[in-house]
Amino acid sequence: MAFLQIDLKSKALGRKAHLNVFLPVDVDNKQPGPYKTLYLLHGIFGNSSSWVTSSCVQRYADAKHLCVVMPDGENGFYTDHPDYMNNFSRYVGEELVQATREMLPLSDKREDTMLGGFSMGGYGALYNGLKYADTFGTVIAFSAALILESVQNRTSDGPAANDGYMKAMFGDLQHLVGSDLDPLHLAEVRKASGKPMPKLYLSCGEQDGLLDANIRFKDGLTRLGVDYTFRTTPGGHDWDFWEQEIRHVILDWME
Repeated sequence: MAFLQIDLKSKALGRKAHLNVFLPVDVDNKQPGPYKTLYLLHGIFGNSSSWVTSSCVQRYADAKHLCVVMPDGENGFYTDHPDYMNNFSRYVGEELVQATREMLPLSDKREDTMLGGFSMGGYGALYNGLKYADTFGTVIAFSAALILESVQNRTSDGPAANDGYMKAMFGDLQHLVGSDLDPLHLAEVRKASGKPMPKLYLSCGEQDGLLDANIRFKDGLTRLGVDYTFRTTPGGHDWDFWEQEIRHVILDWME
């Protein structure tokens, strides 16, 4: 397994963007690629090194000959902010996939292209995985920051309580639920289109403050008739839980 550090000139972001990549190295010429790819997003206050330094994802990916691409999302919730040249959604859903496929021996098949993340990155994975569902065949969200309802109703005492930051991320805070920024709305639109839904994996720790929001989301998927896997086990909003989950997803669930 090779570890690559790449600076990519991004039109969507208007600057160079850093990403880390775990790429299978075919020493025995048994599986030369193209490789299945997991684009893996970090949480708030994190960066492209979060998964590298805090998890054993390299070991799990190596066991399955899986490429893992970890971009920087700053604190942008992986949405587009055109006024600030921070179009993270377009970067993740279009530019990053195209660029890495051109640089590396990656499969261009939808079923081999996956998007995942935790917390803010879990929201980003659901949002962009459903927005760009023609590209991503699998979406994986751990402890997803499904905070639109709490932001709209002002029920959160965390970062979502900062109106300035939330407005910068989501725009009009009065009409978030049911908007194009709402992953459940995107699931509804995708379902109505008749096109195939991504394979969905959702999980959240039993002691995580985001559990109720994640349960509401999976209940919404049930009402829409969308298939998904939902898993909850003892755990909080921390790396002990995310490490457990990334191991389970790569080594067991992907089978």
